[in-house]
Amino acid sequence: MKLRIAAAALIVTVSLIHASHADISMPVKDNFYDKLGRGVANIALAPAEIIDSIYTLNELEGPTVAWSKGVVQGVSRGVMDIADGVGETVTSPFPVGFQGANYQTWKFTPYNSMVVNEYPPADLQTNFY
Repeated sequence: MKLRIAAAALIVTVSLIHASHADISMPVKDNFYDKLGRGVANIALAPAEIIDSIYTLNELEGPTVAWSKGVVQGVSRGVMDIADGVGETVTSPFPVGFQGANYQTWKFTPYNSMVVNEYPPADLQTNFY
């Protein structure tokens, strides 16, 4: 009896190890479900852009800028996310592009402000311990 249990445990362990082997030599390609999930997430989480913009600008530039520019920026990002989500949800069965079609997102990468902060900061240049 104990031998059967040990053999069954060994078979289950070996099969789980074999099934969990991952091939990392090839990058993961997006598929239909990834595109559909991105679209639904963009639609559902679009209102969070308003709160995120207000919070970020409050931390960086203060409450006046946060409640003026932050609201406008958040609403515009939310509308863009909803439009992008609807587009990705509707076109999720179809790959994007012609030759070598894929299911990658249409969204642009985040805006890069090109601001380079000096290092070390000015207060550490004179008072460095």
